[in-house]
Order: sequence, then structure tokens, then C-alpha cells
Amino acid sequence: MAQEIEKLSLLLVEDNEDDVLIAQRAFREFKVINEVHVARDGQEALDILYGTGSRAGQKPLRPSLMLLDITLPLMDGMVVLKKIKSDPALRGIPVIMLTTSSRHEDILRSYENGAASYITKPASIEEYLELARKFEMYWVSVSKLPV
Repeated sequence: MAQEIEKLSLLLVEDNEDDVLIAQRAFREFKVINEVHVARDGQEALDILYGTGSRAGQKPLRPSLMLLDITLPLMDGMVVLKKIKSDPALRGIPVIMLTTSSRHEDILRSYENGAASYITKPASIEEYLELARKFEMYWVSVSKLPV
């Protein structure tokens, strides 16, 4: 009997509601991702990760993966990335920058600050579905478990 693949919990940090809905729909299509948590700004992302502020009293979230936009209200994604990667309790969370920016400076700063990857946001549901498929294939390959 084959073992089940570990399910992926995802923290999506995105302020554009259309992008949130498209991403949620795309990730729902695949069985590897079983939880998608959403933060609408950088401060809410940190509150979710630490169980503080708007999430005071709740258990801090330790997602398997974080998709982080750069341009966010209240706190820029780069600031969030720096805080996560400077905290020993959070630095192990893989953070993928998922943004509309294709500026070389943003890409370079993301990697310098500890991002695992940098992806330009998909423009359509089909492209989000393809991105979700790639996450599924990656997660299956890292888990080394049979499908």
C-alpha cells in the first residue's frame, strides 16, 4: 500500500482579490494542497505567522510554503521577507515571491533576502492552473513518496 503524500499548507499573501480568487481556484484543483490561508497585507501575514495583532490568541501558523507579493498595503513584501528570514522560528519556511514585477532589482533583492524562488504572477486561470501543477509535481518529487 502506497503512503500518502504529505499535504501542503500554503500562506498566500496577496492584496488583489481577483488574484486571490484565481489562485484559490487553481490550488483547489490539486490534491497536494489542502489548506490555503490568505493574508491581504504584510502586517496580516506576520500576525498569522506569529499569532499576534489581528490574530492574537490564535495558534501561529507554520505553512509548508508561502507565496508573497512584493507590493502590499501596510507592509511591503520585502520587509515581510526580511523579518521571516531573520527569525530562527520562521526562516525555514520556503518563501516564493509571486508578483507582477519583473524588475531585475526586485528579483535580486528577493534572492538576497532569502526567497526560495521568484515567479511573475500568472495572467490567467490557465496559467495559475499550470503553476499549481508545477507545485504539485515539485511537492511529489520532494516528498519522495509514490503517488
